[in-house]
Formats: sequence, C-alpha cells, structure tokens
Amino acid sequence: MLSLDAIASVEWSPELGEKLKSMRGKVSRRALAAKVMSMYDYKVSQQYIQLLEHSAGNEKAPSTVSFKLLRYLTAALDSDIYEFFDSPEIITRGTGLVSSNASTMMS
Repeated sequence: MLSLDAIASVEWSPELGEKLKSMRGKVSRRALAAKVMSMYDYKVSQQYIQLLEHSAGNEKAPSTVSFKLLRYLTAALDSDIYEFFDSPEIITRGTGLVSSNASTMMS
C-alpha cells in the first residue's frame, strides 16, 4: 500500500476534471476556493478550478495537479479522495493501516 503523504501530484485528465465538476454540483467555484482557503489556508483560485474542470483542449490547463489540493477540494465538498478516485482503501501515513476515513487524511 502507498501512503497518501507520499503522493505529490496526480496526472490530470479531462475525465478527472469532469469528476471534479460533478462532485462540485451547484457549489460555485468561488465558494469552493474560499472554503479551501478558510479550512486549510491553501490558496486556490476559481480560475484554476475552472481550468481543472475544463482541461480538454486547453493549453493552459495543468498536466499534473497537487494531490494535497485534490484532498482539500474533495474535503471542502464534503466528500473525500476515495470517492474521487473510486478507491475504497487507501493507507495513511504513520498507521500502517488501511483507512477509508477522510478525517484521518487531513492531518
């Protein structure tokens, strides 16, 4: 198993952008960016979230995305990284245990 803290970035794809957009639902990009800032003191702009969601054919879209940012975005959407990647089991650092609880990931 791989510790979440060992993952620096994720290769981004239009499919992941669609997944993020779907998870966001009716929450505005501005509200999501503000919530990430308030919860984690991590700055992300609404424009960057838009680039992530609409990366297909956009030369300005990133090819990789910080895994930490993805964890923060999913948590701010009252979800978790497991749901984002459709993964029921991810190991967390320091425990040696497989976990499926997002609250243990945000330490």
